[in-house]
Amino acid sequence: MDRNGTWLRRTVYVLLALGLLFGTAIGSYLLWERAPELNIEEGIAVPAVEEPSAAPTAEIASVSAPRERRSYTLLLVGNDDGNGNTDTMLVARLDTMAHRLDIVSLPRDTYVNIGWNIRKLNAVYTGTVNAGGVGIEGLKQQVKNLLGFGVDCYAIVDLALFIDTVDRIGGIDFDVPCDMDYDDPTQGLSIHLKAGPQHLNGQQAMGVVRYRSGYVNGDLDRVEVQQRFLKAAATQLLQRGLPQMKELAVLLGEHMETDLYPANIAFFLRQALLCESENIRFATMPNIPCDVAGLSYTFVDLEPWLQMINERLNPFDMLVTRENLDVVYKIPGGFGCTTGTPKGEWYLYS
Repeated sequence: MDRNGTWLRRTVYVLLALGLLFGTAIGSYLLWERAPELNIEEGIAVPAVEEPSAAPTAEIASVSAPRERRSYTLLLVGNDDGNGNTDTMLVARLDTMAHRLDIVSLPRDTYVNIGWNIRKLNAVYTGTVNAGGVGIEGLKQQVKNLLGFGVDCYAIVDLALFIDTVDRIGGIDFDVPCDMDYDDPTQGLSIHLKAGPQHLNGQQAMGVVRYRSGYVNGDLDRVEVQQRFLKAAATQLLQRGLPQMKELAVLLGEHMETDLYPANIAFFLRQALLCESENIRFATMPNIPCDVAGLSYTFVDLEPWLQMINERLNPFDMLVTRENLDVVYKIPGGFGCTTGTPKGEWYLYS
């Protein structure tokens, strides 16, 4: 089998999830031979130890835990709503020893245990900035509360860049799942697509990944369509032999914020391409939709989520348990909180 054929056998969506979101991967591969060490956070979050006289607290600390060899976690973030919110959030775990890649979508409406009026995960980045903090640090903390451990690294991409990217690779063939008609002049957003297989240009592709108003399950259905689009785009990009990838690496690198070195990115891409398709999995955080105080949220479905964390995302030789998390979750007739007391107004939990 020739080189392109081998890549096709090992594809699915990994190139778009890691290549496009990380941007400079191919270009850096041409310039670097080995990656410097990553800034790895060696710990799993656990409730802080308190003195008997101390007041109750929901603070989270880290403890040392044995780590699996050459297994890394990444937070991939996209800003695609025009308001600064991070509507696309993925956590990936790449095991470079077993050649396995897991990518889990975190729904944008995930309820986070903070004392703000709007407690949605997609609002944390902007809310942190508005409060005088560093947006990615606030988001990483809330993701840590959801996972029980801190991610090793992150990348943030303005998903409007998809328009130019898709155009430069000649468009994407995709089976649009339904008629899409939506206009929002405040965002400069106009989506008008018919259902069925078609060749999408950049503007149309952006419409597909942003559309959600006509879905029964809103953003949860949009996440599923985004995953299908990533698979289709990655497969077609590999079939074309990556002729424009060096140019795209420069373009995407100019629109990405990350704590990774170019050599780290190249290392991840090389390792991901060693994964067989059956060892690359895409999933969504188990959740329960629920309206709270007039707003739509998705709450962690706690036990299935813990199982997914440990099976797909945990890079440590130590199981994550409910005591490691700081989340509010749905129970029959109300809500529970892994740290004992939810933050915010009590009326929300009655």
